[in-house]
Amino acid sequence: MRYDSFRLMDVQVDETVISIETPLEERGRIDAWNDLRRSDADRLILLRDTGPDTAMVIGDGEHRSILLSDEAQLVALSKNEKILVDITALPHHIWAPIFQSFIKAGKKVRALYVEPDGYKTHPSPASANLFDLSISFGGLSPLPGFAKLSGPSDDEPALFVAFLGFEGNRAERIINQLEPPPRVIPIVGAPGFQINYPAITVACNRAFLGDFDCNSDIRLAKASCPFEAYEALASIRRDFPDHYLYIAPVGTRPHALGAIRYAIANESHCEILFDHPVRQSNRTNGRGIIHVFSFI
Repeated sequence: MRYDSFRLMDVQVDETVISIETPLEERGRIDAWNDLRRSDADRLILLRDTGPDTAMVIGDGEHRSILLSDEAQLVALSKNEKILVDITALPHHIWAPIFQSFIKAGKKVRALYVEPDGYKTHPSPASANLFDLSISFGGLSPLPGFAKLSGPSDDEPALFVAFLGFEGNRAERIINQLEPPPRVIPIVGAPGFQINYPAITVACNRAFLGDFDCNSDIRLAKASCPFEAYEALASIRRDFPDHYLYIAPVGTRPHALGAIRYAIANESHCEILFDHPVRQSNRTNGRGIIHVFSFI
């Protein structure tokens, strides 16, 4: 569902909301969360990023640390059957394991994502970085709860499936950690959040697409739709049924949500690869459409 604004009445009865404590961007400030704090604070869980494997739960007079790889701790965040995870401002290493834990527990999960009106232009724009989105990267390491003890077998072919975004060096930096580099299938968000975004994405990733000779293999999935992202992965699996999938969700956040949902359902033949960006503050401008995705 799409909303111009999200109000307290749009939160379902007995639904717990999980969001970030202090958003760095305007779009991350949801008035409904303040209203929920005043009316039923037990149903609002705010999280503070405290490291690659932990988060701090900020409750009504309560501060406690949780281990993001501990599924039992994550499920215990709420006893309610309905969960709404605001993924707009939470880092991937926090929202992804929480989403996974509640999905595996059979909860009725919704995810909320707020589009920005636009992105902050890079002070020294280059072909691969038109927008000023990240300060640095933590490097390639598993998301909590998604570590794989072993990858594909020696005789199992593999694919590198990259959901592309505006930071054109991310996918190449990740695949360079794989030896030998597998065949690449890129996925571009089209239609985009704005009409020119798919062209910008391809332009920012021109070097990567050329270096790995994969322009003809580009697939499309609506930038705002995790379900199209999921289906894009399922389609690739149907086309390459014997291949192991390395999935790099470095494009839109709804695409990352779809990739995570696919990885949860298909643990045997895929793996999430992520590079943990340290985001710029105020990297976006304004607030656009609010998307709510239901996983029931």
